[in-house]
Amino acid sequence: MAFLRCEIASESLRMAAAVDVILPDKGDLSETKTLYLLHGLTDDRTGWTRYTAVERYARERGLAVVLPEVQRSLYTDMVYGPPYFTYVAEELPAVCRRMFGLGAAREQNYIFGLSMGGYGAMKCALTYPGRYAGAASFSGVADLRRTVERRSVSLRETEITAIFGEEKAVTPKDDLFVLAERLSGNAPGLYVSCGEQDGLYASNERFSAHLASLGIAHRFEHWPGAHSWDFWDASLRAALAYFFD
Repeated sequence: MAFLRCEIASESLRMAAAVDVILPDKGDLSETKTLYLLHGLTDDRTGWTRYTAVERYARERGLAVVLPEVQRSLYTDMVYGPPYFTYVAEELPAVCRRMFGLGAAREQNYIFGLSMGGYGAMKCALTYPGRYAGAASFSGVADLRRTVERRSVSLRETEITAIFGEEKAVTPKDDLFVLAERLSGNAPGLYVSCGEQDGLYASNERFSAHLASLGIAHRFEHWPGAHSWDFWDASLRAALAYFFD
């Protein structure tokens, strides 16, 4: 596998943006399946390569993996800050296709994430269902509206204002429950996991029940575990097996 550490000039962010890319040594990259892997609130893109064996898992399946950096943005187009959702969902895939020759077909593209990144992965998949064959959320911030209202996320008030504006309210375009209700077309494959000792477990249960009530097929798996890399590494292996084995 090739491991590339890049700084790209992002037009949407209007600044340089760090992204790591893992590419197979063999095969036609235009035919390779690509996994976008999103980080959490208190980590950065390097967490996946530091705390899991993602490069080995990718080698076993011949995957390309893209690991972007979005700071503490909650994968939103911030009111007072950069448009990180637009960057991850629109600009970055186009850059990866242009720079690395990765394929654009729906059946070739997947997006996973943990915690804040789990929210981001589901948001991308539910907003643009025609672009992804599968999406996975591990310990995701499934109910962002309630999480922000209760301030049960480690963001300062100034950060919440920067993300959502003076009203500090999550808009429908950022609410997974609303996005699921508004889903048009065929949903991609969806995988959700959460540890039973995780503070986000109840919200993931509600999200799974909401998807089921809307007839949106998905897999929700849970087992004893906390908000930890042990759980996320196990979830990554489980989701890779679910989608690629």
